[in-house]
Amino acid sequence: MNMIRLYAFITFLAFINLGSAVFAQVKDTIVLYNGQVLIGEVKGAQYGEITIDDVDLKIIHVKQYKTKSLTTNRKFKIETNDKRILIGIIKPSAKNGFVNLMQDTGTLFDYEIMSFNTIFSLDQSFFSQLNGSISAGFSYTKSSRIGQFSLSSTVFYMTRYWDYQLSVSLNGTLDSTGYSRDREDASFFTAYTFSPTWFAAINLGYQRNLELDIARRYQQMIGGGNKLMVRKYSQLYAVTGLVFNQEKSTEGEHSGLLLEIPIVLKFNFFKYSQPNIQISSSQTVFFGVTQKGRIRFSGNTSFSWQIIRDFYLTINPYTNFDNQSSETSDFDYGVSVSVSYKF
Repeated sequence: MNMIRLYAFITFLAFINLGSAVFAQVKDTIVLYNGQVLIGEVKGAQYGEITIDDVDLKIIHVKQYKTKSLTTNRKFKIETNDKRILIGIIKPSAKNGFVNLMQDTGTLFDYEIMSFNTIFSLDQSFFSQLNGSISAGFSYTKSSRIGQFSLSSTVFYMTRYWDYQLSVSLNGTLDSTGYSRDREDASFFTAYTFSPTWFAAINLGYQRNLELDIARRYQQMIGGGNKLMVRKYSQLYAVTGLVFNQEKSTEGEHSGLLLEIPIVLKFNFFKYSQPNIQISSSQTVFFGVTQKGRIRFSGNTSFSWQIIRDFYLTINPYTNFDNQSSETSDFDYGVSVSVSYKF
């Protein structure tokens, strides 16, 4: 009899612990002004959208201006439009469109949801924290003077202090003679935030541009930047430092180590009320140090309009200039029209 009672008591405790574990797994919640409630796991927010992995509807991107209430049960790193960096748990507020942010110190802040520029979870797995886009389409470039296929992708990853961005774009021509790799551009950019507005930066890059006689260029940059402007619908960053280049021309000539000073401006604009528009632009001027008088320019801009859900129509013009590239051409340009999927 005693053994039976002991077994029943142990079983009772097991059910209590199991029930506690189940109820402890509280889901995040987003309440919209139209009354819709989304329950799941908030992945983060960027460019005016909150991403949630809903238990029924899977991955959903919710416009911040449509969000009435937001609740999370994990720590988030939050960057605000007034250039503050906060870390805490997001709790609902008594005011619509606002949240209470509970920090580790116990301090409670009342913030408008639209004042959040970036929201990033600190407790998710690596793959859950990845977000970005992939595009495929048709393009025209000066180098080929015919239509081409284009492919590009950008992936973002963030931690408490580090931001990472991997970008790849390809333009190629396929005809009766085979496939021509006319233009290739890949970069891995990482930034370490040591204040709300200042950050250190490192960039590793690879480039190929047949119009400017560049068979390949390896590029490494070290420097820093400042968040010049952070607004509700726009951002403007500036980056500078020192660039180390190694180039190989289409004729097989090697440049050796080249030093340059870059000035980079990165601009983002997003508007999620109709029409749904996103604009991203990066413009860079390089001033030669080892090659006196050499000036290079690289510009890339992306205009995106939402078609349905996570699919966008994207127009991507680009320009490249090098005053010491070759005797035949020092300027290249192109534009691609593609369909993008945002994840």
